[in-house]
Formats: sequence, C-alpha cells, structure tokens
Amino acid sequence: MSVHKPTARYPTLRPAAILDAAPRGVGGLPLEGVIAAQCDRCGRTAAEGDRFCGGCGAELGAVCPHCLRPLAPDVAFCTSCGAPRAGTDLPGALNQEDRRRVSVLFVDLIDFTPYVERADPELVRGMQTGFFSAARRVVGQYGGVVEKYIGDAVMALFGAPVATETDALRCVRAGLELQRVLTRFTPTGTDGLRFRVGVATGEALVDVAAARDGGQAIVAGDVVNTASRLQSAAPSGGVLVDGATHALTRDTIRYDEQPPVILRGRSAPTEVWLARSAVRQQPTDREPDTTPLIDREHELGMLVNALHRSLRDRRPQVVTVFGRAGIGKSRLVRELHRHTGRLVDEPLTWRIGRCPPFGENVTFAALADIVKAEAGILDTDPAASAAQRLTAAVGELVGVAERGRVTDALRPLVGLAGNPLPAEEAESAWRRFLLALAARRPTVLVFEDLHWADDPMLRFVELLGAAARDVPLLLLCTARPELVDRDPSWAGTITGSVTIALPPLRDTGIAALYAHMFGQAAFSADLLTPLVEVAGGNPLYAHEYVRMLIEQGALRQSGRGWSLEKHLDLPMPESVHAVIANRVDLLDAKDRAVLLAAAVVGVQFWPGAVAAAVGQPVESVERALRRLEQRDFVHEQTTSTMAGQPEYRFRHVLVRDVCYQRLPRTERVARHDRTADWLDTLSQSRDTDLAEVLAHHRWAAHEIARSLGMETNRYAAPARAALHRAARRALGLADDSDPVGRLQLELLSTEIAFHRDGNAFLSGGGPEQVQALAERLLAYGDEACAARAWTRPPGGTGLPGPGGTPVRPAAGQRAEGRRLRRAGAAAHAQLRT
Repeated sequence: MSVHKPTARYPTLRPAAILDAAPRGVGGLPLEGVIAAQCDRCGRTAAEGDRFCGGCGAELGAVCPHCLRPLAPDVAFCTSCGAPRAGTDLPGALNQEDRRRVSVLFVDLIDFTPYVERADPELVRGMQTGFFSAARRVVGQYGGVVEKYIGDAVMALFGAPVATETDALRCVRAGLELQRVLTRFTPTGTDGLRFRVGVATGEALVDVAAARDGGQAIVAGDVVNTASRLQSAAPSGGVLVDGATHALTRDTIRYDEQPPVILRGRSAPTEVWLARSAVRQQPTDREPDTTPLIDREHELGMLVNALHRSLRDRRPQVVTVFGRAGIGKSRLVRELHRHTGRLVDEPLTWRIGRCPPFGENVTFAALADIVKAEAGILDTDPAASAAQRLTAAVGELVGVAERGRVTDALRPLVGLAGNPLPAEEAESAWRRFLLALAARRPTVLVFEDLHWADDPMLRFVELLGAAARDVPLLLLCTARPELVDRDPSWAGTITGSVTIALPPLRDTGIAALYAHMFGQAAFSADLLTPLVEVAGGNPLYAHEYVRMLIEQGALRQSGRGWSLEKHLDLPMPESVHAVIANRVDLLDAKDRAVLLAAAVVGVQFWPGAVAAAVGQPVESVERALRRLEQRDFVHEQTTSTMAGQPEYRFRHVLVRDVCYQRLPRTERVARHDRTADWLDTLSQSRDTDLAEVLAHHRWAAHEIARSLGMETNRYAAPARAALHRAARRALGLADDSDPVGRLQLELLSTEIAFHRDGNAFLSGGGPEQVQALAERLLAYGDEACAARAWTRPPGGTGLPGPGGTPVRPAAGQRAEGRRLRRAGAAAHAQLRT
C-alpha cells in the first residue's frame, strides 16, 4: 500500500523468508503466530524471539505480526498496516471514528451445515481453523483487515486505517485469490465444499483505531449489508461485485456482466458483475498518450542531460522524479523513452520494473520484472522453458566462471526453484547481472513507484548506483514524496544522483490540456474556469473529471464541438477522492485532526478558529499548520482579514472537501458550533463582515443536528440570531443604485423577523409592511418575489393579523395574488430547469 515504511539500515527479517520458513499447518499455510526468519546478512534462519543472529552476531530487526513488514526500532505501530508492535504496552485507544469510502468483502462456505451434521467435530474444527487462517493471510497479503468471523463466513475491510486508490482493486483481487487458495481445504471424503464471495464499495462509518488493532465492529453502513447480500447471490466459486466496485476496477479486472438481481431486503434490482481474472498491466512505456506533454520542458531537459552524461561520459546517473499521484511522473518517463530514438545513435536497452502496492513476495518484484524482460520470460512459460531462457540470457552477459552463481541467484527471483543463497551473496550476483547488461550496451533501468518498495529493494537500488563504474547506465526512479518522509537521505550519498520534483501545472497548462482534449473553441471562459479550478494543476484530476462528466452526460459532443451543462455542481470522481484520502491518511494523527478541523472552518481559516473547533491550544495548532504547509496541504495568505490572526487557505478545494466528508456528522455539529462560538466573541458588538460566516456555521450546526434527529433547541435560537444579523448586514450594503435588490433584502429581513418572533412581528405592523413590499416589488416587475410576499406563510392564506385573524386581500387583490403565485411558480420552475 501507499504508506510510510521505516528506513532500516540494519539486518531485517525478510517477509518472504518468514512465509517460506514458517511451520506449516492445514493446507501448507504458515501457522498463526509462528514466525521464523532469515538474517539479511548471512541468511541463517532465526528462531522466534531472537534479537541477534546466531550465525554472524548481527542485530535482527523486528517485523509486523500482521503484515510481516520490517519495523524500525523506534516505532510502536507498523507504518504499513497500523498494527501495534508485538509486546508494546499501549495506552487506552481513543475513539477515532470517521466516515470514509471502503470496500467490504464477504466470503462464505457453501453447504457447511450439512457437512457439520455428518462430520466429526475435530475434523470440522481443523477445516474451520485452516479456512479462517488462510482467509486472514490472503486478506492481509492484499492489505485488508479481517473485521469478523461469522460462523462459516469471513468479513474483511479494505480502505482503513489507510485509504489508497487501489482499495477496490485489492478487495477484488483478494476475493479471486481466496477462491484459488481455499479449494485446498475441501475435506477428504466429500464432494467438495465451495466458496462464494461478495464485494461492495461505499461510504461507511469506520472505527479507525479498531481497524488498526484488528478488532471487531470496525465498520457500520449499508455497504456491509450490500456485500453480505452479494455474497448470498454469488454463484459457487464466484466473486460478485456491485456497480461502484466495477466502476473503479473495470480497467484492471476482467468481468462478465450479469443480469440485475434483487438482493434480499431490496425492492429495486441491483446491477452486478462477476469477476473473472486480473488484467495484466501494460508496461508504462507502451501506454498511449492522447495529449502532448505540457509545461514540462524544463524537467524533460534535465532527464535528457542526465541520459547524455551517462552515455557520453560513461558516468552512471541516478535520477529520482518526485511528484504527487497523477502529477505526470510516468508520463515524463514515457516522453524520455520516445526521445531516445533521436538522442542515441546506437542500440539502447530500456527495462522497466514496477514496485507493486500489494501481493505476496513483492520485495524485489521490480527487479524481477527487469530480469524477466531481459530474458524474455513470460508468466505463462513452463518452468523448463523459463529456466532455458534465463540460462541463455546469463550466458550472453556473464563469463563462464560466474554463470552458475549468477543463474542460481536469479532463479528464485523469476519464480524458479533453486537453492537460496545468503542475502548479500544473492544481491551481489543480481548487481553483477545488471552491470553486465549496461557494459554490453547503453542501458536505462526504470524503477517505478519506489514509495511502495520495501527497504531491501531501496537499499539494492542505492547499492547498484554506488557500485556502477565506467558503464553507460541511467537508473531512473519515480516516487511520491512519501519516500522522502521515510528516507530523507535517499540516494544522497551516490555520485551523480539527481532529484526532480514535479510541481502542479499552471492554470494555463491545464487550460491547454483541455484545449488539446476538446479543441480550442470547445468551451467559453466561464465554463472552462470551474474545470481548471477542480483540476488544481493535476493532469490526472483533469482527465478523471472529463471522463466522469462524459459518463454522466453532462459533457456532450455535438456538431459544433463539446458542450458542458451550465450551473453544474461538479461531484468528485472516486479515483480523485481516493488519491486525496490516501494523502490525508498518511499524516500524523495530530496533524490530520487539525486539517479536518480546518475543513469545518472553511476553505480559508485562522488558527484560533481551528483551535476552537478541535479543542486544542492555539500554539499546538499553529505548529501543525506549519507542518501541513510543508506537506503542501495548506498555505499562509500574505494578508489576513482577521486582526492578530494569520490566515491560511487549503491548497486545493478538493482536499478540504475530502477532509470535511471524513468527519462524522455528529462531530460536524459540534465543530460548527464551537467555530461559531469563537466567531461570536469577535463580532458580538457589531455587524461585521463575519456575520455571513457566523450565520453559515450556526445554520450548518442546526441543519445537521435536525437531519440526525438530535434535539435542536440549543442550536435554533443562535441560528436565528446569526441569520438575522447576516440579513441586517446585507441590507446595510444595499443602496439606491439597485432598488430591486434592496427590496428583496427587505423582504428577506421581514421573513426572518416573522419566523424569529411571530407575535412581535404581527403586533408591530409586519403584515402591512409585507403588503407594501409586495406592491413595490410588483411595480418594479419582480413578480416572483411579489408572489412570495403575498403567499407568506406557505399555503397562501396570508399573514395573520392582530389577534390571530388572517389578513386576507380584497377580491381583486386575491385574484392578483393567484396570478402572482402562478407567475412565481413558473419563475421558480424556470430556474430549476
């Protein structure tokens, strides 16, 4: 997953070795809680509890008991999955619930009850234990958390405690892997027990602390019921998914569309798809690009210079391209690949390895990709053919004396059986193979997504760059900024190391991107502006918004070009939401709490307001905001509208939206209320520019509380007072240059006065004031507002007079009122369309 991983510069316990060396239980799977490992230095198997290697005396690093990732010595929690370190005394966990989009998996054993009726209890227990153990291992392998075991079923959650853009994909892949693995638990003497899997994606309330600890009752929401009912409707041996999951994974999973089904307890049919297999990912250098490279000439020039230097001077170069997800790292690499034909006169070897975010034995997956590509080994090749191809590739590059050693070292890397070598010896042979590749002809080795790489892989790349001498070799790496958070000194000691940080595209660059996608005259400026704004300089966001708008029918192509529906409230594409949510989840818990509180205050906010909303000292909030500014979540404005308070703003409005949506609605009520209390202390004595902001927070607290069925008395009176002050403020800004606008504000003011204190309004000449406003609005031609005045309160009975007697217009006025009501209804209908 895209998470922080510790940078350990000491021998570590290697996850692959743990799985290979662990004692085996039912079906050949490692027994739960039993951990054996190999020393990275000498390869000796270490027993559980060993702190030092018995073979070489090196200190052994610890691993996470949940996901088996290496742990740095100073961490109490795994930075990959959030599980607590074994043997750590932890304080009582706080309740950390939030709303988030998750994928839920249910796997159930079919015909379990008839089997239990005729089988011995010990056999049942053995089969059940093996089933649960295997399910937990597979779910953990794909980065999920087992939420509960329910009789003969298992429920798992993906997307907590850390969300990623691959949550739905990992969930479906886990379901497919479960169907493959669980068949081994069919007891002998039976016709064969089968399993079925259901997967659903949606919003839920998640206890993040429980998800990190692997507890039960982690998640609540309709998505859980949907996944359970999909599992019940799935065919034997199948993985059935809902529409949201299919939309997120249709490019990476092969599906068969199924007839809509009516799930238990539902009245409307649900669209479902049957997952078949994963789609093999196309190498990034072969992906088509529909638009030209925009606003990246400087960065491309740096890559070209590094390539020239490695070829001309035979000085190996290590270049790392950093950037947020979707900012264009892979696109820049593809552009360099296209340039190589014009830049280099001689043949050039270009190999790509990708560090996957999940899976089993993925520590050196990127290196395995490079070796298999060079040897021409396909995943479908039988072992004998793969071994023959590997031997031939090594023979072309390495002398006779070293061929056997290098071949033996590479065999496990490409999935062939062989005698494992000590870690240092194996890695030395791998480096020998790659350097021989560069010595044969100029070579570019691309390591994609290094932020997902394990520490042994990072160390291997660094040592490869340091060991290369006098060969035309370019090591080109791409990574998100999380890699620097893990390892601030990444590649810093290597001669010829270069770092390129990709900034967001300028607004003109995003506009040019849209122009290439749709044509120069596709949109007017007023329609293009919101599309540029939501992209926020990120090409991925721009492409995802366009795809979503086309799918929803809001963006249509006609004979004159493209047209975009006006007054469109742009929703956020799921893929964009997931990328932002991942960044938020990777924050320190204290910084994340401050960011979520700032989202309640608004797109622009002040430390004092955030401190009031989150309930922390202002000094602590200011320190957190400085860290968030360094992480490019917020930035301080040059001027502030609040005396004595610096003013901050979210870098991207979408980040604010994701953070606000994360908060449980009950928490939103409390934070809006506390923010309003803080604003009230600043504007109590007069109607300032803060009146509208205060009214927004008071109104939001009241409306959210009302929608939740909470008692609203404590929020109603402050909301009425704040709205009245805001209306008075707006009325004060009106002038004689806009008489209709002033009359509309006066009408709004009278309506607020009526709802605030009806008796005082009626006894103070309110009905006559409304009638006079209606006549003046009609004289100015504003029939809609005049009709609204005549029909207050709703129902058209007129405002009641003193003593409760309704004030009814005369017959002619009633007819005019009916005409005005019809005109007002027509006007409102026109506005809606």
